[in-house]
Amino acid sequence: MSNPNPFSAKSSLQHLFSIPVIVAALGYFVDIYDLLLFSIVRIPSLQSLGLSEQEVSSVGASILNWQMMGLLIGGILWVYWGEKKVDFRYFLDPS
Repeated sequence: MSNPNPFSAKSSLQHLFSIPVIVAALGYFVDIYDLLLFSIVRIPSLQSLGLSEQEVSSVGASILNWQMMGLLIGGILWVYWGEKKVDFRYFLDPS
């Protein structure tokens, strides 16, 4: 039997809906949801703590910077872990 073309439409869709791709997409959407939710509630939340306008701005920017740093570090660590634990040859030719 011949090996099917890995670039065919059916093969592309099979890879698109594979478990690792779905898990990665869910992680991405959770991160985006976290950033969106924080941007919505940041000012009222910090004001309810009794911070002045200047403090709301500086503390809010600091929290956002920590969030971005966490996303970056988490992404780098998960890629490193994935490269060590996963056989990526499977994704190139799963047959």
